[in-house]
Amino acid sequence: MRLPSEGQNVCGGAAAGSCPVKCFRTDPVCGVDGVTYWCGCSEAACAGAQVAKLGFCEVGNGGSVPLSGQALLLVHIVWLIVLGFSVFFGLF
Repeated sequence: MRLPSEGQNVCGGAAAGSCPVKCFRTDPVCGVDGVTYWCGCSEAACAGAQVAKLGFCEVGNGGSVPLSGQALLLVHIVWLIVLGFSVFFGLF
């Protein structure tokens, strides 16, 4: 699958200026790693990521990770809740 901006220079050659980036307004871009960089091209350049498209990344767009971080976070939170109730009610 090719993104509409694939093969083009989406950021117009933005170079990493001063890292970390201090941004006062959001200008999100989606990196090829599936991460949304909220401060735009300069933040992506600081992270060493190429920009796939302007705007937000879609949830579960594949990225470079087999399982999204959000799914792992959800599993972790549910596990902590189950463990907490089990300890509270004396099951463990």
